[in-house]
Amino acid sequence: MRKDFRKSKKGNFKRHRREEFFVPGNALGVKVPDNSPGTLEKALKYLKRQLKDNDTIMQLKANRYYEKPSTKRRRVKEEAQRAQWTKERQAERADKNHVWTAIMNGKAS
Repeated sequence: MRKDFRKSKKGNFKRHRREEFFVPGNALGVKVPDNSPGTLEKALKYLKRQLKDNDTIMQLKANRYYEKPSTKRRRVKEEAQRAQWTKERQAERADKNHVWTAIMNGKAS
């Protein structure tokens, strides 16, 4: 069983659970429960994690520079081709190790 308190130079302080940082009804909100040491850093850590999981940071980075529509179409097409090529390679590798057996006239060949 975990202890709720740990010793520090300034005395005892409460260890916070992840649920205490979340704001109900706000997916991208984080609250700081109190002024104990390290609480603000932990709240920032949870906020960064929520932004990463929600893909907000990636959208901001993508919108940092303007991309022409034709360039965007070309990039998306190349990504799809690369994904399809990878999928086909994996399927080929899976079939390579498989031995097919045909039964003709009651005999396996």
